[in-house]
Amino acid sequence: MGYETTGDNVLYKIRIIDLMTLDQRDIRVRYSFLLELHNALQEYNINYQLPQFPKKDVLKGWFEEKILIKQREQMIGEYFQQLLKSPPPNQKLLLDFLREGVDTIRQQELQKDVSSKSEILKYLKKERVLKKTLFGKTTLYSNNGKKIILHKFYVMKHQCDSLFQSYMKAHLNILDYTLFTQVNSIFYIRPKGNFVDNILGQIRQPKISKKSNIFSNFYQQNYRGEAVKIFSFEEFGGQNLDDVIKDRKNINKPFSLDELLNIIQKILLAFMQLHKRNIFPNRIFCTSIIIKNDSIKLAGIQEPNEKYKEKYLLEGHAVGKEQEDDIVYYPPEKLSQYFQQQQQNGKLIDSWHFGVCILKAALLYTNRQLDGIHSCTQVDKFANQVQLMYGDVIAQIIMFSLKQSPQERADIRELYFMANQTAIIKFESAILNQIEKTQMTYLYINKITEEQFQSTSQQIQKYQILTVKINLYNQQIDQEQFDKLFQLLGNFSEVKNITIILNKTQNLNFNNFYIGLQKLKQLKRLTLDLKGIKISKEEIDHGIQIFNQFDLIERFIIDCSSMEFIKNLKSELKLKSKIALYFESQLM
Repeated sequence: MGYETTGDNVLYKIRIIDLMTLDQRDIRVRYSFLLELHNALQEYNINYQLPQFPKKDVLKGWFEEKILIKQREQMIGEYFQQLLKSPPPNQKLLLDFLREGVDTIRQQELQKDVSSKSEILKYLKKERVLKKTLFGKTTLYSNNGKKIILHKFYVMKHQCDSLFQSYMKAHLNILDYTLFTQVNSIFYIRPKGNFVDNILGQIRQPKISKKSNIFSNFYQQNYRGEAVKIFSFEEFGGQNLDDVIKDRKNINKPFSLDELLNIIQKILLAFMQLHKRNIFPNRIFCTSIIIKNDSIKLAGIQEPNEKYKEKYLLEGHAVGKEQEDDIVYYPPEKLSQYFQQQQQNGKLIDSWHFGVCILKAALLYTNRQLDGIHSCTQVDKFANQVQLMYGDVIAQIIMFSLKQSPQERADIRELYFMANQTAIIKFESAILNQIEKTQMTYLYINKITEEQFQSTSQQIQKYQILTVKINLYNQQIDQEQFDKLFQLLGNFSEVKNITIILNKTQNLNFNNFYIGLQKLKQLKRLTLDLKGIKISKEEIDHGIQIFNQFDLIERFIIDCSSMEFIKNLKSELKLKSKIALYFESQLM
């Protein structure tokens, strides 16, 4: 739970985690909505006593208001904690709220009914225009110390609804904002409703732009039509990659290998999250990649005017400097006169755009200096330059991103494996169809014996990417053998997900156990069952120190019998948004 104030409104923030899929989503809900949910649940469960819902005290002065809101936020959190521990018999409304209701609230958050741009901009201070094209403008604003981007897109009226819904759906499907900037609102400007409209409940159409002839200059008659503007607000923090490249170039300070790998890994991870939800942006600019310290996020996902830019540029209408440079971002097959007959794979196309961004970062190039990028010879020259500066891994990532033939080009998942320095030879062999592509496999271990070691070694030779489950329930731990197992997994495989059940085990050395976990360098999801084990204060402190070093962790679940361990994890662990803590199998 949390809360935020927007104008005169108080919104309570709730993070909902699906423990089956480990997806999580944040929503902001008014007090009145939660009270209505409580009353409806009580009405459907007359003979069941629900937990007491906190009353809304009268707010007085500003200082008292802050204190009361904070207290209410805590009480609402405790209410849901009790409710989920002992849900009512008729719980459909509660489940609907946790599942479909979340999307409904998020959609209400995103979609605003706005009758004038000044209605929104009166809260914002204009900083500067970030990008301006024929089909829209991106402007940076500030509000109470926060940076906000306003995107404005021109689209044709007869297609505006489908594009609007597509844009909204893309942002509804983004659940975790560690890899994406958060879009707070998507809206049309609509004429103010009159009395008759309000009485009849008629839907007001989007306001027609004064630039209604914006498309007619470039398209054939059947493409002409009135234009509508779609707006979206997006949170912004840091610099975009283009600005970072310019700053680095001015002071002659290239990215280090670690910095560049960090950028590559985070961008590819964000791409994969989009692909899992069937979102293929296809046009990622350096201005879409936002960097702040070690944090890298994608912005402006699936801008709804992309089809216009694409048609405009590919039909040879680009006459200005900006548009001429912009053509660089198109894969070679899209520049072909036969591109309309080809079925393009979105995953392959956005690997091309990713490759261009990384090439610019690696060599601190601007668009104009990438002239000739559609030539195989020129790409090889660029890759050779990168190889001299950064070595083979990044050079091959760029080369396989920018292959001329889509069939030879790497997809995002393969590029991500390369960026994490997984076997390059394996990838090349797969491209050349010499060996079958290695896949992830499941490894189950319920005893640590010499025979088990031999079996594990054989599996690792065939399948280097593993999901591991170790179940040593109520067993006597041979710490030396246990250490040896972690060493084997750490040296010769990529363990992405691991579940370790140590319930009621004896002779476990926690310090050695933590060191063993550190050897799993690619660990994303960690589940630990430590019930029935006593954990000392020193072991708790050491564990928190180690867990805070797990930079790639996406999900951490721990079930133990030490309330002190849980309290310390809650207060000191940096992975707060990614942990689920259980005391004796009860969610805390």
